[in-house]
Amino acid sequence: MRVRHETVYRYPGAASLAYNMAWLTPLNDPQQNCLQHRVKIDPKPRLTETRMDVFGNQCTYFEVHKPHDMLKVVSHAVVERHTGTLDAIKETTWEQCRYRELGNAHQRVRSCRFAYPGPITPALPGLAEYAQVAFVSERPIVEAIAAFTKQIFSEFSYQTGATHVDTPIDVVWQTRKGVCQDFAHIAVSGLRSIGLIAAYVSGYIVTNPPEGEEKLQGTDASHAWYAVFIPGYGWLHSDPTNDMWVRDEHITVALGRDYSDVPPLKGVCYGGGQQHPDVAVTVERISEEDASYGD
Repeated sequence: MRVRHETVYRYPGAASLAYNMAWLTPLNDPQQNCLQHRVKIDPKPRLTETRMDVFGNQCTYFEVHKPHDMLKVVSHAVVERHTGTLDAIKETTWEQCRYRELGNAHQRVRSCRFAYPGPITPALPGLAEYAQVAFVSERPIVEAIAAFTKQIFSEFSYQTGATHVDTPIDVVWQTRKGVCQDFAHIAVSGLRSIGLIAAYVSGYIVTNPPEGEEKLQGTDASHAWYAVFIPGYGWLHSDPTNDMWVRDEHITVALGRDYSDVPPLKGVCYGGGQQHPDVAVTVERISEEDASYGD
């Protein structure tokens, strides 16, 4: 699959300096290979560095040191997905996957950041009980995750504009409205409340146009879902916005504790005034012969 992700900030006045981090490079893991990736930034940064964050994600740091009234960041990537099997864990119960069951000390240290509540994903009253509707005693972890994903999909309404990036999770919990980011946070909070190791995942999903209509360029958007760590297997990803396993339609970019760890782009600028980004994302399937960035 090929991805083009464009973010443009236009400032009312000139900004003198900008310091930014971008999480735009798709991950390499057992289900995915990032074959090609590049980031183009306008105006040209004085400094650009590729870094690995504490969660193992690749991110791009850059600095712009000259006056500018527009900042444009365009990410191009080509990704190959590999559909795995769940046979190895079909008999594993969810209780066996709880953080407290980890016997490996190194694994406990690496996983603890995904096991406890945080400012964005607190342990809300009633959320543990909500999760336990799906996670009943001795239920296989694969069945429980599938049921929990369907539960969120069925009981929460996807409404663009119902929430914003900084909308607290308790508002989403009360209104049962939000977008993919909100549903991922609800899932992560609920899973951690019952002792599981859960991560927020940022990425993309291929969206198909209505039958008979051509796909419009730039109409897709960033996506988000959740993942549960299963000892001996790794991260098992599930998408509550679409009630489906994360498979060939998805591209994983980064895993974090919540959205604030892995936004597509964040930073500071000096001057420029109030600004809001314009974002356009295109995700398309391509043949092996056409595995290039494109324009």
